[in-house]
Amino acid sequence: MKQILSALLISTLLTSLTFADDAPANSDVALEDSFDRAELCKGWHSTTGEWEIVDGVLQEREIPEEKHSAATRKLLVTQNAVYQLKFRLNGECKAFHFGFDPARGELEKKGHLFSVIITPDSWEILKHIDKNRREEDPNEKLAEEKTKFEIGKWYTLRVTTWETSVTVKIDDRELKASHKTFGVKKPTLVFRCLGDGVEIDDIKVWTQK
Repeated sequence: MKQILSALLISTLLTSLTFADDAPANSDVALEDSFDRAELCKGWHSTTGEWEIVDGVLQEREIPEEKHSAATRKLLVTQNAVYQLKFRLNGECKAFHFGFDPARGELEKKGHLFSVIITPDSWEILKHIDKNRREEDPNEKLAEEKTKFEIGKWYTLRVTTWETSVTVKIDDRELKASHKTFGVKKPTLVFRCLGDGVEIDDIKVWTQK
């Protein structure tokens, strides 16, 4: 009986976290960023690509000479949480990634945890490869949908992580996935861009009370 009640509680909380239009139930605001300033502040760490705030929007693009996707991270430790942001694909954008790394010591793994990957023609949830065990633990596409995302149009992305489950919504579309590694602590929000370019605005994160 106790296991059944626990399962029902988790199901109820997951539903409230995922499908609410605004703040999820039983949550605290962990981050709000509308980029109403001139440049990225402390807590952001960009490693590759070009990242700049223009007219209250974070713009990102890949630098071809680097031969690596544009990448930046926002420091924020989360576990069970809801992450929401607005994005639009511009120019010759090939892909926009939003995802996570596992916190140090949480997993015996080298590399990213998982990402939502959006292209002009599709979107997916990808469990990333363990770079120390490439053949035993490769990239794994857990959910995918072929969908057209218009260049220059704003969309709302909402990601809910609850234990080992992930629910992703873009406006009225939805993907779900789960993996045994997903329930770990996550030290950063990871943003990546392939091509030129992506714009991001109005990031909000709510964590479980």
